[in-house]
Parts: sequence; structure tokens; C-alpha cells
Amino acid sequence: MWFHNPKGCNTTPARGVTVVKAAGASPSAVYGSSYPDKDEYPTGLSPSTQAPLSFYTVPAGQAYVATSDAAATDDYFPSSGSVVTGGKKMYTIQYNHRVGLVYESDVITAD
Repeated sequence: MWFHNPKGCNTTPARGVTVVKAAGASPSAVYGSSYPDKDEYPTGLSPSTQAPLSFYTVPAGQAYVATSDAAATDDYFPSSGSVVTGGKKMYTIQYNHRVGLVYESDVITAD
């Protein structure tokens, strides 16, 4: 339990939301952007870099609220109007009063 909540008196159950947890015993990485994999970019478009945030993870046993369904990774190039859509999906989550992203394949839904 993250905070003192005897018999649920300090909380109200949320209805109709998606909650995600780490899929296994290891923490799941949290990202600040949702870009396709490098090999999904066509020739001539420079891939944006995707790296996990260095000090944020979804630890095993903790759960976070997803703000919407998992969406495909994507990148937009304003100079050409090109959009690159990746094959993986990410959930946007509420994380420590911030917004983060986790790969759909790294988490399980717990709603």
C-alpha cells in the first residue's frame, strides 16, 4: 500500500478506467516520447531517438492509470508533412504527477 488507507476510507474506486501493471517480476521502463523503432523509418527521414527515462519505472506490484487506449508509436516531420507510424503501441499513464508512456507489451491491464 502506498499510503495509509484503512478499509478504503481515503479512496474512491474509479470506474471505466484502464489500469496497467508491469507484466512480470521486473520493472517496466517509462518513456517520455512515443517514437517508432529506428528500422520503421523510410529512407530519407531521420529517426527520432527513443530511450527510457533514466529514473522512472513501473515496479512489479504497482499499478498506474492509463489515460487512453494504447496507441501506435508515431513521428511527425513538419518540413514534409510526413507521418511515420510504428508497429508497437504505448499506453499514456499518470505517473507521479507526470505523464509517461509504457509499451503495451511490457505491461498487463488490471481493470
